[in-house]
Amino acid sequence: MLLSVLRDMQDADILRYFVLVGSWCQDFYRHIYDNPVEIPAARTLDADMVIPRHLPKDKQVNIFQIMEKNGFAIEIDFPSGLHRFTHPDLNFEFLTSPGTKRSEAVYRFKNLGITAQELPYMTIPLDYPMSITYEDITLNIPEPEAFTLHKLIICGQRNDPDKAQKDAETARGMLIYFEEKEWHTRRLQEIFSSFPKGWKRRIKEGLDKIGMSLPSSHRV
Repeated sequence: MLLSVLRDMQDADILRYFVLVGSWCQDFYRHIYDNPVEIPAARTLDADMVIPRHLPKDKQVNIFQIMEKNGFAIEIDFPSGLHRFTHPDLNFEFLTSPGTKRSEAVYRFKNLGITAQELPYMTIPLDYPMSITYEDITLNIPEPEAFTLHKLIICGQRNDPDKAQKDAETARGMLIYFEEKEWHTRRLQEIFSSFPKGWKRRIKEGLDKIGMSLPSSHRV
């Protein structure tokens, strides 16, 4: 179901602007890195796609039509106007980075005909995307190091303790996978160094929660 939606988005020439986030990324990492046991398999019926706030103005795509073609029902949250797409096999939601308002809000993508939930820290996957190919699909997912740092941040911000624990377990598995892998540890430190102080503090809190530290690069 996920691949079918991604193919239709690719055919509409819109997928290249999006970044898939959430647990489904783990399955793609497993595919890329020869199925390592340290990276947990996806355990979710939810798929989330991050959209940059500024798409090309001439990019007009009917996302409703794509989702309806794949059997999704459209739910609209009133009064926020947030669109969610539900299916017995998969729930699909669109996200974006926050605007100038501090509180989470909903952003309307007029050229796509949908709204997206504004969430903190969504600039991380948007700033650190990685293009991959799976079967006949080319899509963006976060660099695995950025994905892991993001999980460390949000595991301490979740209101749902089960989701917070799942994020923490995912971060732990990814960090174990990175150990002794020079490229990954170096990239992890590079991305971490680029973050604001507040984000670094939250990452350290997440590390304390799982009893780990960031693996260090051994390059001299």
